[in-house]
Amino acid sequence: MSCPKCQGRSRRRWLLPAVVLAAVLLVTVAHAGEPAPLGLTDAVRLALARQPVLDAQAAAVDAAAATAVAAGQWPDPKLRVGLASLPLDTYSFTQEAMTQFTVAVSQTVPVAGKARLAGARGERASELARAQLEAVRRRVARDAALAWLAAWWPEASLDLVRRIGREWDGQLAWADVAYQTDKLAQDEVVAMRGQAQVNGDRQDDLARQARRGRAELARWLGEATAAPLADPADVPALPAPAELAARLDDHPELAALAGAVAVARAEVDLARAAYKPDLTFDVGYGLRGAERPDLISFGVAMDLPVFTANRQDRRLAAAEARVTQAEQTLADRRLGLRAELDAALADWQAAHRRIARFDQEILPLASQRVTSALNAYASDRATFGRVAEARRAELEARLGRLGQRVALARAQVQIDYLTQEVQP
Repeated sequence: MSCPKCQGRSRRRWLLPAVVLAAVLLVTVAHAGEPAPLGLTDAVRLALARQPVLDAQAAAVDAAAATAVAAGQWPDPKLRVGLASLPLDTYSFTQEAMTQFTVAVSQTVPVAGKARLAGARGERASELARAQLEAVRRRVARDAALAWLAAWWPEASLDLVRRIGREWDGQLAWADVAYQTDKLAQDEVVAMRGQAQVNGDRQDDLARQARRGRAELARWLGEATAAPLADPADVPALPAPAELAARLDDHPELAALAGAVAVARAEVDLARAAYKPDLTFDVGYGLRGAERPDLISFGVAMDLPVFTANRQDRRLAAAEARVTQAEQTLADRRLGLRAELDAALADWQAAHRRIARFDQEILPLASQRVTSALNAYASDRATFGRVAEARRAELEARLGRLGQRVALARAQVQIDYLTQEVQP
């Protein structure tokens, strides 16, 4: 004859494997027919293809290039048409010999290479716009990748917690039957229900985070956000820190700020050239009629920069100050990027070490603890509370490992932003 206690032990031995098998089948059916998963690299590529900010910056590049050409040209000539020396008593064109119909053309000629300097300033501005476009591309790639990770992490965590939750639900159903037949103590049933509620609350919170992550990812991907997210690929080994630091010199933000320095220096050249006045040449033709000879006139006009203290001097001082500002901004950003790289490397190395610790120590120990608790529970040497605590610790360990995987990927995204060129 079989005793009730032995029947309880037998139930405990076959219950957990059956629940795990059912959970695997449910997951397989749930994922059938879904669209192809969207990986991190594909998400970044989609984001780069659909961002209005990139189109806006590309238009700024075109505008700067067109402006550079226009800036290097001479001013347009001026046409002046008039009537000179007309008597007011008769308004007769033939009464006075000096009455004439005049046509004049004038042309201002920039001196001291001002047109060339203005064109050079425009070219520097065009180069600045192109560097800014590349800087925007890198930011879009980084931000889209971080948004993808922010959406993937809660979904992956939720999937893990739900798998554990399905196991809890199966165990809870068995516990209700076991309690009604006096095979399980009430406090064990209460412990199981409490753990199930905690698990359900965590699922709700992770589901909220997943919805929020998807909403933020939609800003970058649009309708493509509806696709399931693939697991991120393993991160590659890092080059030497010195090599990564050397790549910072090619960062587009530094190129853009160097372009701003070049523009400021070109403006200094223009401010110095402003001390030399431009020349305006004028040629006119006077038509007098009535067999009187027509007249022709020539003239040259120029500004007289005699009050330079409050005009040219101030403009030159302002231009030189803007050069200093641009140079110091460049130096400050270079320091900032180096600090960001050092921080990202520290995060990468820490996450890499912690993942190794999870794989080699924490997860195996957590699994052994669960196995030990289940064996002790099956042989009536432990309460279900011990099993619940072991399960909870294993879940936390798995979630911790998942969190470090995301931390490693985030650090890699930041390192790529600082040191890798975005592929078109």
